Amino acid sequence: MKKTAALILAAGKGTRMHTSTAKQFLNINGKPLFLYSVERYLPCVDQVVLVTNGEGREFAEEVLSSAGLSGRVPVCLGGKERYDSSYAGLRFLSTLGEFTHVLIHDAARCLVTEEIIRAVLSDTETYGAAVASVPIRDTVKIADPDGFAESTPDRSKVYVIQTPQGFEMPLILSAYKRFYEAGAPAVTDDAMVVEQFTDRKVRLSHGSESNIKVTTEADLPEVARSLGTMERTEEC
Repeated sequence: MKKTAALILAAGKGTRMHTSTAKQFLNINGKPLFLYSVERYLPCVDQVVLVTNGEGREFAEEVLSSAGLSGRVPVCLGGKERYDSSYAGLRFLSTLGEFTHVLIHDAARCLVTEEIIRAVLSDTETYGAAVASVPIRDTVKIADPDGFAESTPDRSKVYVIQTPQGFEMPLILSAYKRFYEAGAPAVTDDAMVVEQFTDRKVRLSHGSESNIKVTTEADLPEVARSLGTMERTEEC
């Protein structure tokens, strides 16, 4: 029987934000940033797990308790790198029961919608691995070591990858096991682990240009406005 889960990754330091508080814990419109993602996933999956760092764990648990979610959203500790946090979350999730599919999401993508979540989950169930994505609008150049344009890829084949990224649980666990056995080579997302350490293809699901990742202080005003608009729309 299908049983789904989501890992919300909130263990990063967010050094590019240049704030004393990690970006996932910043207060936006009266809520910590990570809570928006948690709430967005709750109607879509059977289990949500928050993955955070040691410094933020107590705060995260207090926020979840105040929101009435402490019993529904357990918290586990992540690791030094993003992939360490993903793997820690997957191993923790395995202790909670037998899950067939998992979505992995960056807490900093607080503008994710249920539509995106359900699209990725549907493609994950069909293909085994899927990621939210949007086709690129601009021409891309590949640079040579000296900083000159070396080639121009076909723009119609180039996509920007977002989260959520979804996987069959046995697939992603097996991929990460092989990844660590290989010495944890450099990867930029969970899909890359599956691409490099399994023979499964990753489906490019529909994302949205509004599903941005909060990275710097300059992102905050627009994100606050967009979150306010989303919440007002949902109340109507």
